[in-house]
Amino acid sequence: MNFFALLNTPFPRPEKSRKNLFWLILTGLSCSLFIILYEPFGIKNVHGQWYYNFFIFGLGLLFILSVLLLEWSIPSLSPSFFQKWTLGKAILWYTSVILFIGAVNFFYKSYMGGFRDFTLMEYFFVVGRIVVITITVSFFILGIYPFFNRKKISLLTQKEEYVINAPGGKSIRLNPKDVLYIQSDDNYVDIHLLEEGARKKVLFRSSLKNIESQLVHPLSPIYRCHRG
Repeated sequence: MNFFALLNTPFPRPEKSRKNLFWLILTGLSCSLFIILYEPFGIKNVHGQWYYNFFIFGLGLLFILSVLLLEWSIPSLSPSFFQKWTLGKAILWYTSVILFIGAVNFFYKSYMGGFRDFTLMEYFFVVGRIVVITITVSFFILGIYPFFNRKKISLLTQKEEYVINAPGGKSIRLNPKDVLYIQSDDNYVDIHLLEEGARKKVLFRSSLKNIESQLVHPLSPIYRCHRG
């Protein structure tokens, strides 16, 4: 693929929504909590000052405010740049976002530390730490989200339906949660299912192998145990 064509590929852009605002705030505060608990990169309260944790939470708040400023305010000032969003624009934009967040946290850190280590090298160290900590925390948040949301995911799975097609024949629509078992019967298959609480058998002209290829994960423990 041509490199420039790849950069011009359409790319999704986050929307202004309460949901995204919630995830931004959760990520920022979680990063602060992560630093306090695990002290990465040697960031720890050596002298035991009581205000140290407030300083750390300040880093998370600055992260949130920086992203809000760039992602929610700048697009309103220059809407033409954010139209027809592409991969190339996304790379350029999010690189700028990371560098800006790094600069804000670098000046905050330098101010609180009396401008010790106020060097370009330390700035890039700060940028690197922000990237690593944010990615680590984001993966953790993405990991626990399905755990607390498994009931919702389960409900979505229960509503999932499959359309089964037979070569040169009719098609049927099945919901895996309603199927009891599927049994081979020469050139047909008997599909035993529950419909409104009553047991029902559907005779379908197709091979069991054809159905297996179209119904994959939800029914696999069922139809393999009841093959005729």
